[in-house]
Amino acid sequence: MDDVTFRPYRPGDETAINEGFNEVFSLHRTLDEWRWKFPETRDGRAILLAADAAGRVLAHYAAVAVPFQAQGRLVTAGQIVDVYSRREARPGLAAAHVFRDTVRAFVAAYCRPERIAVAYGFPGTRHMSLVRLGVASLGEAEMPPLPVSLWSRRVSRRGTPWLLHNVAAGFDRAAIDDLWRRAASRYPVAVVRDAARAQARFLGRPGTEYVHLIDHRRGVAHAWVVVRLQTRQASVVDLVWDGEDPRALAALDRAVGRLAHRAGAAQVEMWLSGDPAAEAVLARLGWERGRRPDGLAMAAYSFHPHLDVSAFPGSFYVTMSDADLV
Repeated sequence: MDDVTFRPYRPGDETAINEGFNEVFSLHRTLDEWRWKFPETRDGRAILLAADAAGRVLAHYAAVAVPFQAQGRLVTAGQIVDVYSRREARPGLAAAHVFRDTVRAFVAAYCRPERIAVAYGFPGTRHMSLVRLGVASLGEAEMPPLPVSLWSRRVSRRGTPWLLHNVAAGFDRAAIDDLWRRAASRYPVAVVRDAARAQARFLGRPGTEYVHLIDHRRGVAHAWVVVRLQTRQASVVDLVWDGEDPRALAALDRAVGRLAHRAGAAQVEMWLSGDPAAEAVLARLGWERGRRPDGLAMAAYSFHPHLDVSAFPGSFYVTMSDADLV
């Protein structure tokens, strides 16, 4: 397409960005939720737009900055979200060109070791190939696509209580931070799951509530889950476990089952990969591992010379919290 400008976000663009998002995805997201999702940071918001001569947003590529640990390094990663192009940008081959060039402009503007060292997301099949065109052309390292592991169990499998393990509800900053300090080494490639990240991800989202459950034994937090309850649907959105006692997961599993039962859900779902020990415990508790019917997969790219993204699969810890679908 002619007369397309590729530029970073400027204050005031949010209304046009959000209108385009709602149009493309047939949603009704409010500007309050947009502001929650894209908070202002010290380095600004990582958003790249393609606009026509009239200033209309044709394509959008953005990331939410998250603390990330990988291969012994602590860096900033970009969770790629809200990727779209409008119908006006899709005539013939122009669609691929506009989107590809938007991705290239995003990488040039934001992706480097000191800003976004790793970018990851869950593109659909069509966008996966277009993102590759945009990023691979710049010579960056790509992680082989990682299929999403979907775990589920019927709510009727309630589990049994465990003595000495107590489950408390509520956001407990000190307990989450203490648990992460002890558990972080179990997750060699992962978004940091401390209290600051949990607060940014789960607190204050307009119109959405998450239930926080923490397993304690003798005053020490051993596992933490975040649950989202929707109409007859229950999802375990996040999980951190110190790996010490499988009964901590059993206690939380029982508590989640009770929540789901009260919500009228027939089954509970979660994503989980990168923690074989937790997966083994879940299997014993009656959870079954499968794949999403749509074949959703994670893509990741490294922009740091000392991070080998090709080695991420198998050790990349992934839960639903790493996406923006719940």
